[in-house]
Amino acid sequence: MITRPRFVLPVLLLWASTSVASPLMHRAQTVISIPPPGEVVALSALHYAPKQFEAKVSSVKLTLTSTEGADPVVGEWTFLASNSDGQLHKVEIFTRLLDESGTQIVMASKVCMVNGGAHDLVCPVPLNVKAAEWAKAKSLRVVTDWLN
Repeated sequence: MITRPRFVLPVLLLWASTSVASPLMHRAQTVISIPPPGEVVALSALHYAPKQFEAKVSSVKLTLTSTEGADPVVGEWTFLASNSDGQLHKVEIFTRLLDESGTQIVMASKVCMVNGGAHDLVCPVPLNVKAAEWAKAKSLRVVTDWLN
């Protein structure tokens, strides 16, 4: 029978957890009115800018692929991201639909890899929401978590 030192499994688990989880470097957020489909809306608050570089999400456009009156409402939020750094940065973009009082109705997110030197890189976040919830949505909170 082969025996292994007891520290092997904990070391492997520690290594796996650090390689999978990325530490949060910066979180930014903004709230905008729900834009009409096809309209590009500039976003200025969603940047990560230490002294050496700037990584940012600069705009969003809503595209609806479902027909009018369909349930669910299906489409995509198309974000444009840029990165002046020489290395890749990972950003998770959260879209949170808010009702009139600012209460969250539904949330979706997607991780996007923004290559070094990228300009206007497309980062799509899916939209799939019940028609009744979509009718209540008045604004969109966009949160960016810069992970590395």
